[in-house]
Amino acid sequence: MFRRKPIKWPNGARVAITTCVVTESWPDDLGTAASLQSEFRKGPPAEAKFKKDIASITDRQYGERVGVYRVLEVLKQEGVKASFFVNGHTVESFPALMKQIVSEGHELCSENWRHEYVTMMTPEEQYKDIKRTVDAFQKVLGFKPQGYIMPGERPTDDTPKFLVDLGYKYWMCFLHEDLPYVLKVDGGELVLASYGIWTTDHRTGRADAGRTPRELLQIWKDNFDWIYEEGETNPGFMSLGLHPFLIGRPFRTVILREFLRYAKGHPGVWFPRGIDMANHWMENCHNNLVEKWPNYGTGLAYEKTLVKSE
Repeated sequence: MFRRKPIKWPNGARVAITTCVVTESWPDDLGTAASLQSEFRKGPPAEAKFKKDIASITDRQYGERVGVYRVLEVLKQEGVKASFFVNGHTVESFPALMKQIVSEGHELCSENWRHEYVTMMTPEEQYKDIKRTVDAFQKVLGFKPQGYIMPGERPTDDTPKFLVDLGYKYWMCFLHEDLPYVLKVDGGELVLASYGIWTTDHRTGRADAGRTPRELLQIWKDNFDWIYEEGETNPGFMSLGLHPFLIGRPFRTVILREFLRYAKGHPGVWFPRGIDMANHWMENCHNNLVEKWPNYGTGLAYEKTLVKSE
């Protein structure tokens, strides 16, 4: 293995931080024993006469009813533009909210139709599911999404090809790199960037194994501090993964504002939307690392994924 050569962000920034606000619609089986979703507590027992945990369902609804507006207000106060990843179902259900997000200068990009795992779908079902979302964007908003986040960060071997074919430019997914890189897929290319599962606000969302918001804030600061220090010679990247039903609650929103102010207090920090990051990468850092799909092997399998710079 080798250490990648240093890259350059605009204006000599030491750290780029992309804020990812994942505003989702949930399957109808949320809050039931059949649900595959990660929920804040166990659902009703098998012998329950009423089979849905309404508290779990309404907990998620807080995001589009209240939380997203609070997040938008904090972003406006701090002058940070974000990338909002939404399901196609969300676009159809909340068109006014979607248009507000765009009007405030944020990027609107996508997940699939609902927060359902594509590992449970056939390739044909997965393609139709993502295409349905792209079509909803086109119908409601007049443009196609350019960035993608996978529900649960669990793709299949078919996913990258579908994204390329449907016109996506970047994908927030894997965990094996700090910096973005270029992924070649059947003649097409995607910019890959880590979504940062270990630092999302989901870490505060479990009653049995969660962290307090203050603990998460310290993790954000520690992560930023290390990348910022390295950034003097090796500029770095950090994604901030947020969910309005979580970060939009006051006792969590306060840590978002505190972290943004903390990072902004350092010179040389760039807050690109996902598409800004991806465009810069393609134009200025394309050959820093190029791999071909599939690239999740190890050892010799990993070496075969590397593409020599031209």
